[in-house]
Amino acid sequence: MKLFDKKYILTILGYDINKSLKELASLKVLSRDCFWKLQSKKRDSIVQYHLKHNPWYKKFVGNSSTIDWYKIPIITKMDLQDYAFDIIPKKQIFRNYYFANTSGSSGHPLFFKKDKKCHSLAWAKIIETYGNLGITKVDKEARFFGHVKDSKKIKLFEAVKDLFLNRIRFDIFDISDASLLRYYYKFKSNKFGYIYGYTNVILEFSKFILKKSLPSLKDICPSLKLCIVTAEMCFEEDKKIIQRALGVPVYREYGASETSIIALEDKTFKWAINTDRLWIEVLDENNKPVKNGKSGRIIITDLYNHIFPFIRYDIGDIGTIEKENRYPFLFLKDLQGRESDLIHLPSGKKAPGLTFYYIARSILEKTSNIREFRIVQKTIDTFRFLIVSEKGLSNIDKDKILEATNKYLEPKLKIEFEMCRQIRKKYSGKIQHFFSEINHHNDSLYIK
Repeated sequence: MKLFDKKYILTILGYDINKSLKELASLKVLSRDCFWKLQSKKRDSIVQYHLKHNPWYKKFVGNSSTIDWYKIPIITKMDLQDYAFDIIPKKQIFRNYYFANTSGSSGHPLFFKKDKKCHSLAWAKIIETYGNLGITKVDKEARFFGHVKDSKKIKLFEAVKDLFLNRIRFDIFDISDASLLRYYYKFKSNKFGYIYGYTNVILEFSKFILKKSLPSLKDICPSLKLCIVTAEMCFEEDKKIIQRALGVPVYREYGASETSIIALEDKTFKWAINTDRLWIEVLDENNKPVKNGKSGRIIITDLYNHIFPFIRYDIGDIGTIEKENRYPFLFLKDLQGRESDLIHLPSGKKAPGLTFYYIARSILEKTSNIREFRIVQKTIDTFRFLIVSEKGLSNIDKDKILEATNKYLEPKLKIEFEMCRQIRKKYSGKIQHFFSEINHHNDSLYIK
C-alpha cells in the first residue's frame, strides 16, 4: 500500500528518494580507490562551498580560500549554536529545507537545518540499510521512541507520521511493570515486522519478559523479524538479554540527529559505516589521525549539507575504526559513550534518562538562553539541574521546567537549579545529560 510506502510519502513531501537511491547505488560499483577519490572530491567541495557562501564559516576557518584539510579547525556543537542563532528564523511555515533540533546525550541543545537533497539522501540510506537487513515497506514498526507531550500540534503531527509510516509508538516515559505488560500484549494483537528504539527501554522490556518467564515476542508475534537499538550504548551482555527475550536478531545503530545513521550493524553483525554520505576521521587528543584500529575521537563531515557546516564536526564519542577491502570500506570496531541511567521515581515508576531530552526540548524550543545542561538525580525524589546560561535562568523558565517534569515524570518531585560556568565532561569529551547518584559514586560535575 502506498499509505505505508516511505518512498512514496517522502516523494510527496518533495524528497526525490528514487534519485537518491540511484546515487547511493552508483557508489557500490566503484573500486576502493575510485570510491575514496570521489568522496575526497566531495569532502573538498563542501568545504569550498561553505567558504564561498557562508560568511560565518569563512570567519570561523580564518578567511582562507585554499585549505589544507588537516588544518581546518574542528567544529563543536557549541560553535554551531552561535551559527544557528544567526541563521534560523523564529517562525517559518513554508520552507525548502528540513529543520530539526537535538540535545542528544550531550546536553548541548542545537537547532539545525539540512537542504532537501541532504535529507533525501539520509532517508535513502535508512531505506537501503534497513532493507539490507530484511525490512520491507509493508513491515509494521514497534517504535520505542520519545515524543513531545506538551504540544497538541506536535502530538497530532507525530500521530499522523506514525500512521503513514506504519508504526505504533510505545510510551517510553513509563516503563513500570504494568505498562510493560500492556506493551507485551500489544505484540499479540499486531503483526509487527521489527522493533526500533532506545536501548535502555528495550533492555528493560526484555528483562521484564525474562523475569516474568513469558514466551518470547517472536513466539507471540511470528511476523517479528528483528530489532534495531539506538541512542544509548548496547553492550554485548545487553544484546544477549534482548535477543533471548525477543527471539529475533538485534542490530545496533549508531547515529546522530545532525547526520542520521553513522553506522549500523549488517547481517554479519559488523558495524558498517555510512561512508556514502559522511567523511569519518578518528583523531587523537592533538587532532592528529590515529593509526588504523586505534581508538580516538570520532570526527564527522557531512558531504551534502549545504546549509549547516557539519565539517570536521566533533560528535563527542570515542571509537575505533578499521579499514577493509569490501564496501563500505570502513567498519566501526568499538564505540565508547552514550550511556544513560534509568530514572527511578517515588511511585515505583521508571523512565529512561533520555526523558530529560524531551523535558529540555519543551523549554529550549521557546528560548535560546540555555547553552548546556545536565540533570543529576540526588535522591529518589530530588533532581538537580546544572545549567550553563549566559543570562541566567528566569523564574518563568524554571516554572516551565517544573511543569514539564510534572508532565513527563510525576508531580511533587523536588527540583533544584544550579547555575555554573562549565560542566565537567567524561573522558570521552562528552557529558552524559542525565546521571543518577542513587547507585553511583559521583565526582564533581560542575565548576561554579
